[in-house]
Amino acid sequence: MDNAVEAMKMAFAMIVFIIALSATMYLLNTASSTSQLLLYYADESNYLDNIDVIGDVRKRNVNVETIIPTLYRYYKENFAVQIYNLSGDLVQIFDVNIEGKLRRAAGTTLAHRTEEQKALVSLYGDTSLTTTNPYLFEAPWIGNTSKDIKTRVDLYVKGECAYINGTKVDYRLNSLLGENSFRDNPLFEEEFIQYTYKGDTISVGEGEDTETITGNSKPEDKIVIIYREIERD
Repeated sequence: MDNAVEAMKMAFAMIVFIIALSATMYLLNTASSTSQLLLYYADESNYLDNIDVIGDVRKRNVNVETIIPTLYRYYKENFAVQIYNLSGDLVQIFDVNIEGKLRRAAGTTLAHRTEEQKALVSLYGDTSLTTTNPYLFEAPWIGNTSKDIKTRVDLYVKGECAYINGTKVDYRLNSLLGENSFRDNPLFEEEFIQYTYKGDTISVGEGEDTETITGNSKPEDKIVIIYREIERD
């Protein structure tokens, strides 16, 4: 009888040992995964974009008649457009990727914004409306490319004001053809740049606490068209 009791004690002790060992291994694996994620996040080389220019940069002189149809294509063909005035100030930007990120940043409380979101709001969230301010009104047009983004382009080209999804979008001080826009019959240098970048994304957290980390992945191409106002001869 005593031998049977001792055998049962030894068997029970073995079960407890196995459970404890399994729990320890699980905790070690969890700690390892967490530390790898933290190290990945801390190493900027893992998520900074790698950019290579493809081919030659193309340039030519154009007028507003060339810029207007380009603006109506940017969201359909997913390229970016930047417009600079004669002083070299960025006065407007059209980029669905930036606009989408800015929209998410605007919907995130200040305490939970990532450094990238803070930078986007700083660059494109200045509410002081001037002729040299690329304010994007928190991009309320994102989400409806067939209507709202086209309306945004309409307002910028004509220098008008309207509401898009309940947000006031006012381009009366900063427009392409409005009264407070560029000089009469302005001339622009068009610069066409195509580049490739690498970056996969890892999402950490949930809801407003979600952070996106960009790392290395399959290269993707992007086109940026830059218009710089220049003096006429």
